[in-house]
Amino acid sequence: MELDKEILRDFQTESEGLMDELESVVDELEDAAGEDAFPEAKMKEFAQKVDRIMGTAKTLLTMGPGHSGITFLANICEMCKTMGYEAVALRRANLLPIFAGFWAETVELMREVLGALTAADGGAPVIAGRTAHLEKRLQWLAEKVAPGNEAEKQKVIALLKRL
Repeated sequence: MELDKEILRDFQTESEGLMDELESVVDELEDAAGEDAFPEAKMKEFAQKVDRIMGTAKTLLTMGPGHSGITFLANICEMCKTMGYEAVALRRANLLPIFAGFWAETVELMREVLGALTAADGGAPVIAGRTAHLEKRLQWLAEKVAPGNEAEKQKVIALLKRL
């Protein structure tokens, strides 16, 4: 079943608003780097906002399974949510700029995919063009977060396979 264009446009509009909010949170996280207090609330806020997009994307997939753009958004949002809560659990302030930089790049990619959702290809060319870079970035991030920790790397690899 194909997703209705109006439903996709509504999802795009709502998600674009959340993207603006996510960018604002990422900017605040970047500004918080080097401060004494760990910005746990901001990191949780990022994870909660991205979770809203993920939840809607997963609901849309029940109505139109196989839509490449929606599938990608559901998976990348789940990855960002997981990483957000993982970052909070780690409480390592030195990793804050790394996470913030990764999320800034990810939000940019999500915006591109959102913009292409109503195209006949569902955004597949955008995804294909950026996936290899995203995979390299995630592997690099895994090494920074858990150098030498094979279990943590396997978590990241599992997330990569879903993309």
